[in-house]
Amino acid sequence: MKDLALKKIYCNGCSHSAGGGLEINRSLYNEVMVRDYYKKRYDVWWDNQYDITYSSVLAQKLNVDLQNDSISGGGTERVIRMAYDFVKQNWGIKNQIFLVLELPSLGRLDFFSKKLNEYVVVNFFYNNNDYSDDSVSQIYGTRGYYRSEYNDDFKILNKALENYYLNFFSKKTLYLKISKEINTFLTYLKFHKIKFIFFGGEFSKSIDSNLKKNNLLNLRYGNLILQDFHEFAIETKSTIAEECEFLTTDIHPGYFCHKKFGNLIGDYIIENYDNF
Repeated sequence: MKDLALKKIYCNGCSHSAGGGLEINRSLYNEVMVRDYYKKRYDVWWDNQYDITYSSVLAQKLNVDLQNDSISGGGTERVIRMAYDFVKQNWGIKNQIFLVLELPSLGRLDFFSKKLNEYVVVNFFYNNNDYSDDSVSQIYGTRGYYRSEYNDDFKILNKALENYYLNFFSKKTLYLKISKEINTFLTYLKFHKIKFIFFGGEFSKSIDSNLKKNNLLNLRYGNLILQDFHEFAIETKSTIAEECEFLTTDIHPGYFCHKKFGNLIGDYIIENYDNF
């Protein structure tokens, strides 16, 4: 295998990159735990869903350290904020790091709570895909997407988010704002010759063509050209639902999907490394 002279891989994104749906406390319709089903059906097991993500498979394949900051419900603003911090913290080895960036859809926002003194995961559930329609069906803010935290602090947080939505929210303006942040950050990486790859998605059409030329994933799989991990799961019929024989409707990527994609993207990075 080509020596890539890498020391660290950094990954960030939403549930697709965080092993969402494969948490050890997730269950199927029949209340059998997802992990127990995989053990009985396929004889595989894991202690933490992060250990079986595609980025973990990738890091093992390339024999490098991994930092995966992905979280279910996480958004693109969070990805950029944390990826920038990672780069600065590893500036001394910036030529030996590689970033894998999923850029989640518009409904996932990044807010700092003064009351909690930390960043929180915020999701706006839109009524439709019309950028001129700002209506949402639900606003949800929490430390972790699947943790029940509706104590007084989080009641206050969610009330504040509703006030933000009513007074300062515009779907179209927010899309343009985040698009500018993406272009600025990716240009920063290019300027400093820091290698990275990113996945396609809702923001892809707003990213400058020179940034997409070599760094947007273009994975050939059979007759398909795939640009996103979740797209890979859908096209290869390897969602959790399909791997669990539809005992759930969960369309997050399944265990074997992570494994296969991690190996494929590893080969893709090795083949295209000098162009990133």
